[in-house]
Amino acid sequence: MDDQAANLRAAAARKLPLPTPGGRLHQCRVLAVTGGKGGVGKTNVAVNLSLALQEAGARVLLLDADLGLANVDLLLGLSPQHTLQHVIRRQVELEQIVIDGPLGLHVLPGSIGLPEMASLPTLDVVRLLGALRALEREHDLLVIDTAAGIGSTVLRFVMAADDVVIVTTPEPPAILDAFGLIKALNASHCPAQLSLLVNMLRQRSELLETHRSLATVAARYFGSPLRLLGGLPLDESIVACIKQQKPFYIERPHSPVSRALREIAQELLDGRLAPPAAPQQGYFSRLLSSVR
Repeated sequence: MDDQAANLRAAAARKLPLPTPGGRLHQCRVLAVTGGKGGVGKTNVAVNLSLALQEAGARVLLLDADLGLANVDLLLGLSPQHTLQHVIRRQVELEQIVIDGPLGLHVLPGSIGLPEMASLPTLDVVRLLGALRALEREHDLLVIDTAAGIGSTVLRFVMAADDVVIVTTPEPPAILDAFGLIKALNASHCPAQLSLLVNMLRQRSELLETHRSLATVAARYFGSPLRLLGGLPLDESIVACIKQQKPFYIERPHSPVSRALREIAQELLDGRLAPPAAPQQGYFSRLLSSVR
């Protein structure tokens, strides 16, 4: 099995990025949205941030990497016929499960209620990543909604990203779990830029206090600052949007939380989507290299 995985990694590494019409090598940047604790609104952030990035002009692919408890499609009001489980079981090809979401967003739906999907064998992971690799060439930005926690599958998706957004709330249990996530990323030698997004803010001071607490941890374990990406105010109407399976960015585009998300999306595009000076190994090639 190890030889098969090594062969697949070698095959993927031989593929080079495709040139863009302007002559530059296309580089899809990867944003992993993660959080140490469930219930902090991570998936809701990933979905609506993807919509904001798409609206701002990026070609976005949203991957639901919560392989056993996926719900990205539910938040978008989509009903996929096939998911990643069908790809793993070789019932369909990967391109057949890509569905169109609002604003032209492309979505790769995960699986729900299948515990075996959350702990795939190494060879299945390699096969899936090899198939996913081709799709990065068609997009400017890949947003990955990971599962909650610090399991091996979560870390595998996060560790090769260009940018990692850690979502937390100002509540002490959520901050403590974000602390644990930062330590786990350090133990995995994650090279990505870490950013913090604080969700469900009741007042501005909570944003700064939460960042100050976690920035100290990041400096200790990473030796680099934890970027404060921004905060999203608490908005009770979001609950109604979730129940209706409608993204709040579409339903309430002028609400304070949507405006804040729009600013965050623009910050990400302005600061992180410039083409690299030299060709870099693509995200899924890096992930394939990380499989042991």
